[in-house]
Amino acid sequence: MTTGIPEWTQRAEKRGLDPLGMQTTSIALYQQLMPGIGNVTLRMRYYGLYTWLSHSYAKHTGDVSPNAWRGYLRRAEALYALVTALEGGEKVAAASTADAAYELGVAGVTWAIGAVATFPDGELDFSKNCDLDSGAPQYLAQRFGAFGAAYGAQLVEVGLLQYLEKHSIPVPTPDSGDTLALAFEAAIGDAAPLFLSVAAKARVTKSELRTLQKMLPSRIDHAGEERRLYEELLLGASLKVSPKANARRLSLRLVLRVAQAVGRVDANAVRWALYSSHDAAGASLPPLPADESAQRDAWGAYQANDLLHVCYEALLKYSLDVLGLAPNGMPMDRLMGRVVTALHAALGGHETWEKLVASIDLSENAWSASQVVSEFALHKAVLKMADPLAVTTSTSAAGAVRLLAVLYKRYGSLVPQVAAQLPVIAEKTHIQSIVTELTYLSQNATIPLADFLGQLVKRRVMERHLWVAIHKFRGQGDYTFLIEDDEGRVRLRRKDGPALTNPRLASAITFLQDIHLLSPTAPTSAGLKVLEAA
Repeated sequence: MTTGIPEWTQRAEKRGLDPLGMQTTSIALYQQLMPGIGNVTLRMRYYGLYTWLSHSYAKHTGDVSPNAWRGYLRRAEALYALVTALEGGEKVAAASTADAAYELGVAGVTWAIGAVATFPDGELDFSKNCDLDSGAPQYLAQRFGAFGAAYGAQLVEVGLLQYLEKHSIPVPTPDSGDTLALAFEAAIGDAAPLFLSVAAKARVTKSELRTLQKMLPSRIDHAGEERRLYEELLLGASLKVSPKANARRLSLRLVLRVAQAVGRVDANAVRWALYSSHDAAGASLPPLPADESAQRDAWGAYQANDLLHVCYEALLKYSLDVLGLAPNGMPMDRLMGRVVTALHAALGGHETWEKLVASIDLSENAWSASQVVSEFALHKAVLKMADPLAVTTSTSAAGAVRLLAVLYKRYGSLVPQVAAQLPVIAEKTHIQSIVTELTYLSQNATIPLADFLGQLVKRRVMERHLWVAIHKFRGQGDYTFLIEDDEGRVRLRRKDGPALTNPRLASAITFLQDIHLLSPTAPTSAGLKVLEAA
C-alpha cells in the first residue's frame, strides 16, 4: 500500500538528479572550459559524417520537412551501425587473441550486432528498424537518433552546422562546414555514393558493408585533409578564433601536456594533474605558457568545486543514514543533534572550524595516494559512501569534513581570484559553489565547532536539499525528495550518495586519439608538433 502521496497530483520520481543542486555549477564550468565536445559525443569522425550528410541532403534532397530529414538521418545512422557491427564481428571471429574488438562509440551498434548475427542470404532489409512508426525494434529510440541526442548541438557550437530562419533543417556553414563536408566525401571516395544509395533504400549486402568500412571512426587518414581540418577545428591557432574555440583549444593542449608529463592518458589523470600541478608520484609538472596556465587554474577551480559538492553530498548521505535508523522518523532538530554530536566526536573535539583547519597539514601533492590528508586520498574514501545500501559511519562522514577543511585551507585565499576568473559560478543567484561556500565557511570560522557543524549540515545541506526538491517539483514535476516531513517529524524516503561530475575529458581524449595526436600513453609526433607550435 502506498501512503503519503497527495490525491491531487501524481508523483514522478527520478534518480541521480543532483539532490543539492550543486553539480550544476561544475557542469557550467566544464561547459565553459570544453565547449563543442560533449560527454555523449564519442567519436570525432561523426562531426565529419553529419556535416557531409547535411551537405548531401541539401544538395540531393532539399525537403524541408522535419519528418523527411529525420528519416534520412535514422537510415544513415542505422547503416553506420551495421558497418561497424560487421567489421567488428569479422575481426573478432578472425582474431587469434582477445585484442580484437568492435569500434567504440558508434550509436546503435548493440542492435546492429544482433542484426548482423542473423544476416539473411542476400540483402538485409533494415527499413523498419529506423522507422519509428513500424513497431519493429529500433536501432535507437531517440527520434532524431544520435544526431538529435548528442551531436547536433555541438556541431552548431563548433561552427560546422547552422539553422536558417526559413526552415528547421540544419545546413553546413559556408566556410568550415562545406569545407569539411567535401573533405570527408573525398576521404571516403567510392563509399560516398554507395552509402547514400544504400541508406536511401535501407537494404544492404555484406559486400556493401565491407566497402563502407573506410568510413569507420578509426579510419581517419593520418595524412589526409579531413584529419587536418579536425585538428584545425579543435586546436587551430588562428587569431580569429572565438573565445569558446580558444577555451577548447587551451583545454585540449593541456590534455596533451598532461599526457606528455605523466605518461598516462585518461580523464582522471588529467583532472588530478591540472588540480595538483604534480604527477601521481609527486614530481612537479613543467611550467606552462601564460594562457595555458590560466586555463589550468580554471580546471583546478572546477576540480575544487567538484570535490566541495561531494563533501556536502556525503554529509547528506550520512544524515540520511542516521535518519534511516529511526523507522518512524524524528524531529529535524533531534536528527541534527545526533549527526553533529557524532561528527564532532569523530573530528577530535576541536573548538572551532578555524582550529580544525589549523590542525591539518596540507599535502604538497594533492594527487598523492599515500598521504592520508591529500585531496585524492580523502576523496577516494568519501566516494565509498555513494553505495545506497551501505550505512555511513561517523568516521567516514568526518572524512568528508576533513576534505572540506583541506579545500578551505588550499583554496580559501583564492576565492576572489576564482570569482573574477569564473563569474559563471559566482554571479548567479541561488547557487552554492566553491565561491559561496568557502566564503560561508570563513564567515563562521570562529564559532564553536559543534554550532558550526549544526549550521552547516542543517542550512547548507538538509534545507538546501528541500529547497532544491521543491523547485524541481514546481518547475519540472520531478519528485526528488529524499526526506518527507510529517507532523513535525522527518522520515527517510530514499538515499542518494556523493558523485563527481563528468567533465567531457574522456571524449576529448578519444577525439585526440582519433586524429592521431595522442597515443594510449603519450602525444604522438604530430601531437608534439602542436605543443611546440604553441
